[in-house]
Amino acid sequence: MSGLAFSDPTPHPDKLYKRTILLSISAIVALLAHAVFLLLLPAASQKNQSSDYTAYYEPVAQKLAAGGGLVLASKPALLYPPGIPMLYATTFWISDALDISHGAGLRILEALFVIANGVLVGVVAMCFFSLRIALTASILWSTYPFHLWLTKQPDPSAAFSMFLLLGVFLFLLWSTDGCHEVLYGVLLGVVLGITALIKPFSIALPAVFAGLAWMCAIPCRPRHRGRFSFCVLVAYLLLISPWEIWAWQASGHWIPLCTNGPNALIDGLTFGTVRGLKQVPMPESVRTLTEDAVAHAKQLRTTTSIANFMVAQIREKPEAVVRLFLLKAVRSWYGSESHTRETWVVVIQLFYLPFVVFGVGTVWRGGRQQKNFLLVAMAITLYFWTMTAITALAILRYMVPVVSLLMVFAAVALEALAIQHFRPLLLHHASRFIHRLSPLHQPARVCQPPFHEQ
Repeated sequence: MSGLAFSDPTPHPDKLYKRTILLSISAIVALLAHAVFLLLLPAASQKNQSSDYTAYYEPVAQKLAAGGGLVLASKPALLYPPGIPMLYATTFWISDALDISHGAGLRILEALFVIANGVLVGVVAMCFFSLRIALTASILWSTYPFHLWLTKQPDPSAAFSMFLLLGVFLFLLWSTDGCHEVLYGVLLGVVLGITALIKPFSIALPAVFAGLAWMCAIPCRPRHRGRFSFCVLVAYLLLISPWEIWAWQASGHWIPLCTNGPNALIDGLTFGTVRGLKQVPMPESVRTLTEDAVAHAKQLRTTTSIANFMVAQIREKPEAVVRLFLLKAVRSWYGSESHTRETWVVVIQLFYLPFVVFGVGTVWRGGRQQKNFLLVAMAITLYFWTMTAITALAILRYMVPVVSLLMVFAAVALEALAIQHFRPLLLHHASRFIHRLSPLHQPARVCQPPFHEQ
């Protein structure tokens, strides 16, 4: 491993003190990065560009804070899950109690999430890696430009990232020895339930963690793995069931967390052109497919109708469908809704890519726990990547939360490179310095008489 320290051998009391200092530094760096980014952001970019906030989250939260329930324009608010409206409504209520504006309250809330995310990246990394790696990963995440971009306005991504990291942390804790599977399974299921009520994107994430319980090398018997997976799924379903029951009573039919699913599917299928976004460069066969989807947009109002449309396209134009999803898979790492400045996004992403790839290779050569972390991070990344490429608009915003885990690999790579290239140089200069201080190195002095004898 080229001297790479995955675990920190520091005695427990000293390690606890160092961890406290590390997490404090992580919190300070996260807050400073957020503040500096907002100060340096041009005025034209500081305005709220989230149509979801102005059209849905804000009015629903205001109605909820006033005691009017989860409604929008006198109808049940079912377009998105209730997590963010409830969070914003609580923020509005507290802001009114403190006599501050709702905007200031949301700004404070976003800053708290920024701090929590920076700290949690360090907490997750220090489970199986050295404190240096943990601090480096936290700093890399806190200064990641596209994470900072999403913190400039009210956005569900910060809250979503926090609960995702918390869920990963709980799974890694359980994976160390496989004990207390019921406790950790219930806690993880609750956290994943909250995550799903924030963004429906994570609707199938409990199944990923349940599968990881069997894939990772955990020192426990199969029945313990089964009990853990069962508790995760049951706790998750119990947490979201009140919302599902209320939504079913309000709408008259069952919904998978929200009613926006078909809109997201058709939006992803047409790269947003169905709602007026400009077209992106694509092969002619893919353009024909998307234009066909736009032409039939009025008929593609349900998940079933969209699925039938795609089945017909697969039969008639299988090559175009494959190219469509390959294009979406690539654009998932750099695309934006406005389709602007994407070249610069690619350049920035390519700067991080070699470190992540090198770090993945280094961690793979580590021990059991390091490989477990690799499996968890890769499984979650693959899940988000698949969901973005198949079910949603192919934009980087949906992939940003998993970058918090990938930054751990970049930190591992940076430490490995530092040890490989700088430690020998430091040791060389240190040995020369010590050698010069050694009495054996003192030059011999020649004794001469005080006067030259004539």
